[in-house]
Amino acid sequence: MQRLFSPTSKLVGKSARNSNIPSRMPIHHLMIGTWTPPGAIFTVAFDDEKLTLELVKRTEIPQDEPMSWMTFDHAKKNIYGAAMKKWSSFSVKSPAEIIHEASHPMTHDPQASLAMTNTRAIFLLAAKQPPYAVYCNPFYKHAGHGSVFSVSSSGTLAENFQNYPYQDNTGIHGMVFDPTETYLYSADLKANKLWVHKKDPSGALDLVGSVDAPDPRDHPRWVAMHPSGQYLYALMEAGNRLCEYVVDPATHMPVYTHHSYPLIPPGIPQHDTMYRSDVCALTRSGRHLFATSRANSFDLQGYIAAFRLHDCGSIAEQICLNPTPTSGGHSNAVAPCDWSDEWLAITDDQEGWVEMYRWKDEFLGRVARVRIPEPGFGMNAIWYD
Repeated sequence: MQRLFSPTSKLVGKSARNSNIPSRMPIHHLMIGTWTPPGAIFTVAFDDEKLTLELVKRTEIPQDEPMSWMTFDHAKKNIYGAAMKKWSSFSVKSPAEIIHEASHPMTHDPQASLAMTNTRAIFLLAAKQPPYAVYCNPFYKHAGHGSVFSVSSSGTLAENFQNYPYQDNTGIHGMVFDPTETYLYSADLKANKLWVHKKDPSGALDLVGSVDAPDPRDHPRWVAMHPSGQYLYALMEAGNRLCEYVVDPATHMPVYTHHSYPLIPPGIPQHDTMYRSDVCALTRSGRHLFATSRANSFDLQGYIAAFRLHDCGSIAEQICLNPTPTSGGHSNAVAPCDWSDEWLAITDDQEGWVEMYRWKDEFLGRVARVRIPEPGFGMNAIWYD
């Protein structure tokens, strides 16, 4: 039975925890960027015992390089950012000590870096295996190529050693590797298809193939891969649905299973013009998947959906479809923590909230939030510790 509006779950107090569990630090830090200038990285601290969120540090970065998406390297010693017309790199010494080390222009197309064009660095993905290359996607116009960067011995973005082609009308907004980090899957929102590339030992990519989205009105924005490597999930921005794909073990191409799930309530007015779905992400265990949508008016709300997954990765059930406090703005990005299934953060840039939710017994309850009223805050949150 689908639970569309899950109540806040009861919280287990410290005294009720198993006394045999080793003690651990209850403070966890997250970093968050902005959509618009001036560029900054905000570090917030979440206390999972007191259930509080607070701003720890605002780190100034180049003002014209706000990061609409950022990610850690494999060791969480560097942050890489999609920063307007640049790909940027920061050394992370501690939650409060983040140092700008490099910014590289977009070189995949001569028009992309010009101030007069709307081409924007939109997404990047850092490899978790050697040689730890970073894979970058531009968006809007002049976005028909992706870029691959090598990194220095300390992890700083070093050299743009490959600009690999998609097609002229491409606009990639999200990518994911398979568990072996051999095959890269890209969601092409503009061209309405999914792409597959194979990574060679140098980190360079070769095309495997592409498949059109099931519906011409879908426009895939995001992809996530189950830890089994058998199932891929494609979030459709315009279709406002999550589509399930099985990965062909011989070709590594995604094959649509004809199973899809709504990311906005069925029958909602102006569903095709007033809503656009955002991102999807799995819990650490791979047992559940979350996906979010945004509204195009501040008078409307976005939504977050949760799904239960089979061990193989196929979707067993859509558990809930809950409204978020705001439209989400450009964001409403969900970020499950990477050491437990218990906590997930959601950010929005309508009002600048970071919210922490607890996932317990398949119920979702908000436990803390903090508002940071800075221009363009908050894009995606990344968990540092």
